[in-house]
Amino acid sequence: MAKHISLTVSESIKELKASLAKQPTILKRSRIKALLLIKEGKVVYTRDISKKLKYDRRTVYNWIKTYESQGLVGLIKVASGGNNTPVLSSEIKHGIKEKLSQPDTNITSYVELLDWVRSTYGEEVKYKTLYTHCRNHLKSRLKVARKSHHKKDPQAIEAFKKTTQYAR
Repeated sequence: MAKHISLTVSESIKELKASLAKQPTILKRSRIKALLLIKEGKVVYTRDISKKLKYDRRTVYNWIKTYESQGLVGLIKVASGGNNTPVLSSEIKHGIKEKLSQPDTNITSYVELLDWVRSTYGEEVKYKTLYTHCRNHLKSRLKVARKSHHKKDPQAIEAFKKTTQYAR
C-alpha cells in the first residue's frame, strides 16, 4: 500500500502562490506546486502529485524530504550543474590577451601560443581549451598559410594569372 504524505506545510496558501509567481524556472514552480497541492489537501500520496506534475514518484518524495529538512528555501534551491572551475587562471587569460593585442607579436598560430603559455607560465594547457578561450572570449583568429605543393609549376601559375579576368 502507498504511504500517506505526513507533511505539514508551514507557509500559507497565499505565501506559496506569491512564491510560485516569482519563480523563473519550471522545476522550481513544480516544487512549489507540489507544496500547494499538499497544503490544499488535493493529494494524499506522492504518486498523486507525480501524476499531476509529470515527475517520478521518487523525485516528489525527495522534494518532500528536502522541504522537511531545509524548508522552502532549501526546496527552491536547485543544486545542479556541478563544479565548473576554470582551467585557465585569470593571470594566464590576461597574459594571452596582452600577447595577442601587441601589434609586433611573433605568434601566428595557436600551437605557438600554446608553447608560449607553457614556457611563460609553466602550465600544461590543452590545445582545445586555449583555442576555445581565444576564439570565444578574445575573438581571435590566428591563421597560418598552407604550405605550397612541391610539384607546383611556377609557369602554370603565371599562365593562370594571365588568363583570368581579374589579371587584366
